[in-house]
Amino acid sequence: MSVIVDIIDTFPTHDILAVGRVKLDSIHTMNDVILKIDDDAEMYIVNLPQKIDGLSVVEVNDEVNQKILDALVFKYERFIMSIDFTDISSRIPYIYKMEKERIMNNKGL
Repeated sequence: MSVIVDIIDTFPTHDILAVGRVKLDSIHTMNDVILKIDDDAEMYIVNLPQKIDGLSVVEVNDEVNQKILDALVFKYERFIMSIDFTDISSRIPYIYKMEKERIMNNKGL
């Protein structure tokens, strides 16, 4: 099964890291897929939407859920790591700098 993820928004609220759109096998699209961090375990978690346009979402098995999580985390971390903090003229919120440091520490960079 192919999983394609687009990051739509980052840090829309204090507890949400990113909101994404997920396409499964180019057939099914889920909007408003949420990436968070579990504060206790310090691990990423994904929240799939419960309804789309009033219709129930099909449940995904653990393997597909893990693929969605991996793809969302990969896109999110790649986006955070690509931000240029050296440009003095850009006004990048402090949360992005903290996230980049957290990601780098977790990866041992």
